[in-house]
Amino acid sequence: MERLKELEILNVSSILPGGRVKIGKFSILGKGSVGLVVRAENKSNNKPCALKIRRSDANRISMEREAKLQQAANSIGVGPTIIGYSGNFILMELIDGSCIGDWISHQGITRDQIRKVIINTLEQCYKLDRANLDHGELSHITHHVLVSENGNSYIIDFETSSTHRKTSNVTAAAHSLLLSGLVSKRIIDTIQIVNREKIIEMLRVYKWNQTRTTFDKILQAFH
Repeated sequence: MERLKELEILNVSSILPGGRVKIGKFSILGKGSVGLVVRAENKSNNKPCALKIRRSDANRISMEREAKLQQAANSIGVGPTIIGYSGNFILMELIDGSCIGDWISHQGITRDQIRKVIINTLEQCYKLDRANLDHGELSHITHHVLVSENGNSYIIDFETSSTHRKTSNVTAAAHSLLLSGLVSKRIIDTIQIVNREKIIEMLRVYKWNQTRTTFDKILQAFH
């Protein structure tokens, strides 16, 4: 009953099927250790939204901390926009798109499109670094960046984010995108990065001096 009341306060009128993850016969958008993400309808505008539902076996008693961290990211133009939240739910903008790893594998994706997504993603990471908000999971970028149908990237899932540790968003994301892992292999094969050692050096410099100048040198390394 408590959860139904929360959904009513959030103006959620229905839960909708849809997504790449299966729970029994039901398709959803995503599943993690803390919550399930489903499509939902907001009765205030009858538009589909994304609804993150706290799992009953989650290692936290509320979604409020995560929601506030995502709102902080929203304030600098990062992450799906939060519409509302409660103890058990986060209602947010629905991003129609694919995980970055799947998107890169789509036929017809060009070198320029990949470069645009890399730059867009790293620019968002730089904003998070400057705001002292560490995402915490961008070294596993496949599950934490969505690319929309029009080619825009979105950093998602702020459940392990923190404002109390040194930020490493740019360095973690750049390693995952450009240096190691399945996503980076696909990217390197497509855009033929030749300055790998230069990128490593620029990331080392940026790690200790997170300025716009040192960040721009990272971007220049794969142009």
